Amino acid sequence: MRIGITLTSSLDIDQKYIDLTDQVASTIAFKGYGIVYGGTAYGMMSKLAESYKAAGGKDLCGVMAKDLMAVTKNYEKFSRLDEEHLVETMEDRKKKIISLSDAYIILPGGYGTFEEIGSIIGGQANKIYSKPIAFYNFEGYYNTLLNFLDEMFKQNFSRIKPEDIFFSSDNLDDIISFFEHYSKKDLKDKFV
Repeated sequence: MRIGITLTSSLDIDQKYIDLTDQVASTIAFKGYGIVYGGTAYGMMSKLAESYKAAGGKDLCGVMAKDLMAVTKNYEKFSRLDEEHLVETMEDRKKKIISLSDAYIILPGGYGTFEEIGSIIGGQANKIYSKPIAFYNFEGYYNTLLNFLDEMFKQNFSRIKPEDIFFSSDNLDDIISFFEHYSKKDLKDKFV
């Protein structure tokens, strides 16, 4: 199984989030699973890749975007990728990461992560694919967003319950178990 991961690129965050990323990457490596991510060698994405490789991970797939490279200082790929893809745009990068991933874990992140969340759960809600998606709601980081998505359902802006689209937990073992035992859900049709 390959697990797509979205997370912040910033290292200007509390150490507990850096430790969390190390724990996630190490656990995925120990389980023998692959990681698909943005492919870069800076910030938290570098931490994710380094931790995965240090724990013996053998399937690190990076997807980089030319448009982001053009506007980001010190953008370079991680040197020990097992597979790499270079695409034209950030939109292409999101699509490629989703297509290469068998499951998706959403770690605490910022604007880029927020953009990716819309694509990841939007594709699931629109039945473009059916893959296990999980928010790692570490110390309640995503509580406000999860409450908003629940309110969106309650107010009939969606016919699909959030829990039918994704799983949320503050426990990594529960998230991995959800991935390993996932079965496709028949979601309601949007327009009927």
